[in-house]
Amino acid sequence: MRLINHFKGVRFSRGVIHFGQTKTDIPINLAFFKSGFAVCKINFAVTWHRLFSGQSKGAIAFAPNMPGPWYNARYAAHLANLKIINDPETADCVFVFDDKTVTDAGSRFSDTPAINSNISDITKTHVGEMFKRVFRYDLSVDPLTYQGAAVQKSDANATHDGVIIDCPITESDVKEGCIYQKLIDSTATNSDLGGIYSEEMRIAICGDDIPVIFYKYKALDKRFSTSYARVDVKSASECLSEKEIAKLIEFCSAMGLDFGAIDVLRDKHDGRIYVVDVNKTCMPVLSLPIGAQMLALKQIAKSLSRFFDELTQA
Repeated sequence: MRLINHFKGVRFSRGVIHFGQTKTDIPINLAFFKSGFAVCKINFAVTWHRLFSGQSKGAIAFAPNMPGPWYNARYAAHLANLKIINDPETADCVFVFDDKTVTDAGSRFSDTPAINSNISDITKTHVGEMFKRVFRYDLSVDPLTYQGAAVQKSDANATHDGVIIDCPITESDVKEGCIYQKLIDSTATNSDLGGIYSEEMRIAICGDDIPVIFYKYKALDKRFSTSYARVDVKSASECLSEKEIAKLIEFCSAMGLDFGAIDVLRDKHDGRIYVVDVNKTCMPVLSLPIGAQMLALKQIAKSLSRFFDELTQA
């Protein structure tokens, strides 16, 4: 079974686990075990749901890779009562699942009802270009000429290596493989948490729907990490105007993103929203309590079920 491929090439070395398929290194620490426990709880809850969900509404195949048991796409498919099969040729719909920053995997499914077949590039450079095209204002900056604080981070996906720098910088200080963005000031005083925190929206996307928003609060020294002081689950209407929702859906369409998540910041000075990241193979927010986690995943699953019907009944 292709799921086993996720565990091929796994190596342990000096307190780090290396996943060969995705080429990621994860420290083996308390956070690792907490995350692993959270994944186990979600899988148990999803499996329990499947036991009483009745007959499946259709078959979906993931290609070229099967998502591991820690990805939203897999959870949503099960909760949408879709049968996951291995053969794309006999499936009602194909979900193009490739955890690479740049891929051409979707091109082979151009004549098949498919999800995420048109998203090939999620580099920060491409995200910035599409953002400017849709929103008509810029996130990216030229570090040689820009005046003010900026963020330097890897152009590749899922690196979480952002650092704040002062611009302009010299040409010799420009780091290869990195991009430079305007520092978005999304900080606010939070009386419940007792201090100033950076606020970020992880917006779930499915077709032309925003089923749920994970509203994250981060300590200022962890604003580029995956460590959260608190996460609230909200609806799109609670966080965004109708015009902003329409623009975000337009942006995702321009990117080719049918299913996934986008990270959005709102600048407290100009009031505008900025898309800083696009993720087509996202994981759940593991710090959420299991009850809130399942409610959010079921909302995503409802959107996936509707989108599945649109694709297969067209």
